[in-house]
Amino acid sequence: MPLRHLKRVRVQFNPFDSRTTAAREFLARITTPKATASNPECTVEPRVRNDDAPPVIFVEFANGVKDQFNVHRMTVNQINERIDTVSKQMETKQSLVDGGLKFEDLKFNVKGT
Repeated sequence: MPLRHLKRVRVQFNPFDSRTTAAREFLARITTPKATASNPECTVEPRVRNDDAPPVIFVEFANGVKDQFNVHRMTVNQINERIDTVSKQMETKQSLVDGGLKFEDLKFNVKGT
């Protein structure tokens, strides 16, 4: 899991709670040397709790976007996909800006709104 678009990641969980499997696996993946080398500026904060609250992951992206979500019913792949979706949007926006388009000039047509 590359951290290139992330500024900060906080993983909160109770290690004795059976619902923490995905959170712990995610933490293990983002603290590997390969992951940390993809963005040495990204801060990873594991927080061990001793309450019954579900495991939570908080991410702050380099562009300032923040996301926090309970992961007790998620797999590690679903966590990665959620973060990857925002990362891909950031890459697309940067590609458009690099191509000379101003983001404010883009018109989005969303059905149902």
